[in-house]
Amino acid sequence: MIPIVKVDHTASPCGGAERRGFAPLVAWVALFVVGLAILAPRAQADVKASEETPWSKGVSKKQQKAAFDLFAKGNKLFEESKYADALTIYEEALKEWDHPTIRFNAAVCLINIRQPLVAWEFLEKALAYGAEPLGKRLYADAQSYLAVLEGTLTKLTVVSKQPEVRVELDGQEILVGEGTKMLRLLAGRHQLVATRAGYVTQSQALDLAAGGSISQEIELSKEEIQVVQQRVNYERRWRWWVPWSVAAGSIALALGGTAVYLDARSDIDAYDAKYAAACPAGCTPEQVPLALRNDEELARRKSGYGIAMWGTAAAVGVLAGALAIMNRPRPVEERRPEVSMVLTPGYVGGTLTLSWW
Repeated sequence: MIPIVKVDHTASPCGGAERRGFAPLVAWVALFVVGLAILAPRAQADVKASEETPWSKGVSKKQQKAAFDLFAKGNKLFEESKYADALTIYEEALKEWDHPTIRFNAAVCLINIRQPLVAWEFLEKALAYGAEPLGKRLYADAQSYLAVLEGTLTKLTVVSKQPEVRVELDGQEILVGEGTKMLRLLAGRHQLVATRAGYVTQSQALDLAAGGSISQEIELSKEEIQVVQQRVNYERRWRWWVPWSVAAGSIALALGGTAVYLDARSDIDAYDAKYAAACPAGCTPEQVPLALRNDEELARRKSGYGIAMWGTAAAVGVLAGALAIMNRPRPVEERRPEVSMVLTPGYVGGTLTLSWW
């Protein structure tokens, strides 16, 4: 039998109860008043075994008996106002037989432990077969409860007219692709997010009022990819021909040094021939003619000049290479003079900043 229905406002929520965005206190007061007005103590209706009704189709007598036993056990807990414990037993009974009367009692438990959204779903299923399985009085009671709960909840309808759209509400997927989804929700704030590859994500914060109804149409726009071509300016430290001119100077020095050295070698060879003619048996330094000694000294100086020019050409070549590396083109930003004002209690002035590199 279904026990006397109670609405206990001191019952604490059980684990997993939905608390966020619960309806205002005035709605619960209204629910309490309705309960007192229409649910006076009375004899209860039995859950009768049957094999011919839509709600008993496919349920064996063994399952029906198991549901009866669990239902009776839950009713005892219900009468003791142990709503969370009674709800657990009713849910076990529903696994055996999803009878509207068991769902009704479970819904009342959910109301007392502050789970209006789940209670509304249970009442919807309890009323699915009309008044016959509940009886006229309990059917009217269930309708009254449902009406009061609907005043504390809100209805959201989500419409998507685009394929491949994925819609989430508070992090839970509710719709994929084209279609319409109607939801009963707790009043309060909710987050609606719609995504699709290649489209701009749509995220909306919804503030839903109790007893209200809102329709939200999802329409995503394609992402626009803008390619911005940035003009980059290049510059060199010096004119392009400067390093090359230095390199040409290095080559000229090397060639000049080679010419001087070769001329010096020729003079040394001439000196050797004259020395051999003047001193066939060999001479001491004092015996060598003065003119011949002058020719030797001049030849050796020329040789030294040639070698010195080679060394200088090598140094200038290294310098030309360094200048070429330093003069490579490099990107530069547009440089503009920057003017700023300086205002302090004891000073008023300005600054001008110029960038050269």
